[in-house]
Amino acid sequence: MKNTLLCLFILLISICSYSQEKQLLPKGVIVDSVKIANTANESYAVYLPKQYRREVPSAIVFIFDPGGRGKVGIEPFILAAETYKYILVCSNNSKNGPTDLNLEIANRLFESVSTEFNLNPSELYISGFSGGARLAGSMAVSSVAFQGVIACGASFNEMDKFALQDASFSYVGMVGDKDMNYQEMVRNEEWLNKMMVKNTLFVSHQGHAWPSQKEMLRAFDWLEIQAFKNSIRKSNETTIKRIYDENLKIADSLKGNNEMITAIAEYDRCCAIYDSKDEKIKTIIESIKKSKEYKAQIAKRDEISVLENEITNSLLNQFDKELEVAKSDDDFKFWKTELKKLDERKAKSKDIAIKNMVDRIQSMTRALVYETANESKRNFKNDKLLYCEELKKVIQLYDKK
Repeated sequence: MKNTLLCLFILLISICSYSQEKQLLPKGVIVDSVKIANTANESYAVYLPKQYRREVPSAIVFIFDPGGRGKVGIEPFILAAETYKYILVCSNNSKNGPTDLNLEIANRLFESVSTEFNLNPSELYISGFSGGARLAGSMAVSSVAFQGVIACGASFNEMDKFALQDASFSYVGMVGDKDMNYQEMVRNEEWLNKMMVKNTLFVSHQGHAWPSQKEMLRAFDWLEIQAFKNSIRKSNETTIKRIYDENLKIADSLKGNNEMITAIAEYDRCCAIYDSKDEKIKTIIESIKKSKEYKAQIAKRDEISVLENEITNSLLNQFDKELEVAKSDDDFKFWKTELKKLDERKAKSKDIAIKNMVDRIQSMTRALVYETANESKRNFKNDKLLYCEELKKVIQLYDKK
């Protein structure tokens, strides 16, 4: 079904022209709600860059927010849209929920947008946050329509990961080091490298949220370099030098702040811009890898990964066991004990890596119960819904401490 939907999208783009635009929209502002024809209540938010011209085929980013908040989904992209002249479109209806329903909503969005705007078929991009990132990845994997994916705060669904052999897109992952899906995104980068999919991962100091406009521009800087290399856009040495210089400045700053692992990632991005190892940067990287600080940070990262996996699996196993019978046999004693342990671990530790780990596990627990409650409600599983609501109360007690 997914291939059918996206083939229709490609077909529509190939036959549409700007003369079919049905309405004039203002530039440089978010228009909250553009109606999708032949639907009862579906719409999207749109942003046209100030340099937008109807007669010139445009690049576009299709965006999916997990709450169906079109304006919220567009805001992080505005700086990048103005820098590189992208149309931004975000669904007001696609949100966390059944995949088939969201694919149908996405198809109607694609059809409507492709008849409204003069799009360049070689410059179609897709992005999302959290569940929206999984949806974006799924659609990119199942088609050859998109040049790039910007996945924020979540990676692929498991089935989509194993269909990546024929991927033709560039992939940008973006995640905060307090994000519940941080470890998932790190593993996803390793998987993409193994599958030889062109990708990069930006890590920021935040939780589970859309990236800032400044961070998003860095993602599009990276995509611009890929567009130059793939002859999608005409190479521009001024742009390349700006991106290189800014990456190098960030890498040097991270090194100065003793954030050695992320500093190396930034230095590697600098080298990749020109597909060669700058001797100066190569020397810096080798020096960092020999340092006591880097070795200690690698050891700590690996230690935390193991510990986080153990704690997470313990919580997930208990949740699955109790959800199956829709009750806790010990008045949620397990949860009260484990949540207290997490609070104490965070309070006593002076290590930011440990504090971030606790934040991630706590966020994962809240999201797990919240999403399961919503799914139980949709499927009329009232016993499971009641169990989740009671567990929510326990979690909220510790959130207030």
